Order: sequence, then C-alpha cells, then structure tokens
Amino acid sequence: MNSKKVGKKYKYIDHLSDIGIEFYGKKLEELFENAGVGMFSIMCDLELVKPQEKRNIKISQKGSCYEDLLVLWLERLLYLYEVDDVLFSEFKVGGVHKKGRNLVLTAEISGEKIDLNKHKIKIAVKAPTYHMLEIKRDDRYCDWKGRIIFDV
Repeated sequence: MNSKKVGKKYKYIDHLSDIGIEFYGKKLEELFENAGVGMFSIMCDLELVKPQEKRNIKISQKGSCYEDLLVLWLERLLYLYEVDDVLFSEFKVGGVHKKGRNLVLTAEISGEKIDLNKHKIKIAVKAPTYHMLEIKRDDRYCDWKGRIIFDV
C-alpha cells in the first residue's frame, strides 16, 4: 500500500514486509478510534461492513503508557475478530483516563459477522507491534498523532 492519506483519520505507511498506519485525533479518544478504523481498513473495505453487532470494551493497563494501552486495544479488537468472526467498522471510545495507577479505556465497537460473499479480506493482520510505535501531541496538524506497524 502506498503512503497516501485517507481522509484525515489515518494514512498507510509502507514497511519492508509489514504494513503500518499513521493516525490522528483532536482528542486522545479520537486517536484510538482512528487506530481501530485504520487497522480494519487494512483488512477489508469498511464501507461494506454494517454496524449490526455492538460490543462494549473496557481495558485497563498498569502504568501510564499510552503506547501499551494502544497495543492492548488493537490486540483486543483482533481477538474479537478472530474468535467471533466479526469485522468492526465503528469505534466509539468513551474515555481514556487514569484510574489509580492504571490507564483505562472504555469503548463501544460495532460491526458484523464475516460473510465471505460480501467481505473480502485484503490483508490478514496478525498483530500490532512495538516497532516504531509512537503516540505524541502534534500541535501543527491536530492534537494527537500516532504510528504503529502491524505484523501481516
């Protein structure tokens, strides 16, 4: 995939044998939403995925590292995709906040069961990686910017 910007949510970034995304958000919650959208857009055409099934997710990560929380978030989404055969197209992160010594993410995700007559899996994402992983504030373009590489 080329390094082209898709909307203002994310853009693909090429990597030797893997693929990555750079993603953006005005708020931290939007950043995490757009990471989910970007990952699933690598896998399939999201316009064909209807938000028929809803799931609530709560993730707690010890410490204060947003990068670790991001990897847990994307791993959870991939787990649900693989175990339940569901593609997700909508991601609504209700909050990313500190609770005691933990970071907590709450979200509602929506999608539908995979129908191979309707959904073509373009690239199988195996896992998010820590290689080149970054989340930072970027005041030039938007408030938050992130980057992640996926093992494919």
